[in-house]
Amino acid sequence: MDTVVQWNIRGFRSNFEELKLLLNRSQSAVVALQECRLEEGQVPPQGYTLLLPQGGSPGGEAAILIRNGTRFSEIDLKTGMHTAAATISLEKTLTVCSLYLPPNSQVSKLSLAELFGQLPKPFLVLGDFNAHSPAWGDSRRDGRGRMLEEFTVEND
Repeated sequence: MDTVVQWNIRGFRSNFEELKLLLNRSQSAVVALQECRLEEGQVPPQGYTLLLPQGGSPGGEAAILIRNGTRFSEIDLKTGMHTAAATISLEKTLTVCSLYLPPNSQVSKLSLAELFGQLPKPFLVLGDFNAHSPAWGDSRRDGRGRMLEEFTVEND
């Protein structure tokens, strides 16, 4: 069975060995990464393709690793957010979007709706939203967490 994994890697180079271990153990078809902090010439682990945002977001704050041999089609998203996305053929075809929202960045329900509207269905949006809410196991709720809760309910 093909798996999809999400990881805020907090540095592609500094956690490269742990990434290779994760890929070896999980045999994941797709890994959505955030806070990659990619450097010039960074190469993916053997057996994977590294998908960056089209236009090359500075630092590659969001990326997707796709296992070689997995059919995929890159999606060029029109957004100011840190994203990478692709439609991927696993047991079923689905769209995977890796999203990183820095803690002090401004994000609105409208900007999320515009992003989600560009994603072919069905889709998974995986990432580090820097949002806190008991809805996903946090002990506190912040403004972004409240906004994401509302957005989720309003958009099913």
